[in-house]
Amino acid sequence: MKKFSQIETIEIMNKLGQENRPFLFIIRYDMSSNLVIPLTELDENEIRFDFLGKRTSSKRNFELNPLKIDFSLYKKAFDKVKENLLIGNSFLTNLTVSSPISSTVDLLEIYQNANAKFTLWIKDRLVCFSPETFVTVSKEAEIATFPMKGTMDASIPDAENLLKSDKKELYEHTTIVDLLRNDLSKVAKEIKVARFQYIDKIRKEDGAEILQMSSEIRGRLQENWKDTLGSWFFELLPAGSICGAPKTKTLEIIHEAEKELHQNENRGFYSGVFGVFDGQTLTSAVMIRFIEKTKTGYVFKSGGGITHLSDVQKEYEEIYQKLYIPVG
Repeated sequence: MKKFSQIETIEIMNKLGQENRPFLFIIRYDMSSNLVIPLTELDENEIRFDFLGKRTSSKRNFELNPLKIDFSLYKKAFDKVKENLLIGNSFLTNLTVSSPISSTVDLLEIYQNANAKFTLWIKDRLVCFSPETFVTVSKEAEIATFPMKGTMDASIPDAENLLKSDKKELYEHTTIVDLLRNDLSKVAKEIKVARFQYIDKIRKEDGAEILQMSSEIRGRLQENWKDTLGSWFFELLPAGSICGAPKTKTLEIIHEAEKELHQNENRGFYSGVFGVFDGQTLTSAVMIRFIEKTKTGYVFKSGGGITHLSDVQKEYEEIYQKLYIPVG
């Protein structure tokens, strides 16, 4: 599979948009070495994707066994982030880790079993089963984004109200909504928050359920949005929900804090975006809930937003609350 630089990716997406030619795009977190593939050229032996749960699941039972990273290693990175938050370099920083896992099935079988809004499989490389929409664009040039911030165990009494009213979660969610509203204003007009703090329930492979909190922000692109599809799309990257605010400085903090948490590698495709342009509309997702095959085995990449109100033990536990495969 040929990979493209950021500049090449923008040019190709613009060209295919101008031609109304359907294509799949997969963009790394750092926006380098991306994939852009016309749907007529897609080889399902190499890449498969499914949006909005249209795939038929094999429903095979399997286990997912994570090996937690050392708490002291996580705390070292957390403290670096917290220090920057307390001196005002960032208001919110998304800190992520790579956790080794063992599984009874391979990446393709996980793809076939995962019941998520957006799923992606790349042979011998990765599988992603994301619940988070990035941006959508309708035929009428209406653009929408759906930042997801806030997670809680659904079995906790009155969990939904607790999640919505938790000071840390509310601060984190509001910050990201404001960031994404500002990001959309770079490329669109008539920006509005259509829904604030709505809740989705997700069932994990062990039968437990978690709550995820999102909001919906809408705007309107120019009528000729397809002609510059790549140009305006990259104006929105990286996705605000997986970095933080202010975006530029927070990206620097993430780079320094995460070095050891990803085995001295960067995030790669994790927390990038993937999506489909069908010739008339666009749908894309943030690449969270993500398993990657490495030289030493599988790793599950996960993370969470850190604010000045964050507690290191709770954030560490939340990382592993997100290590699941949705099956219900």
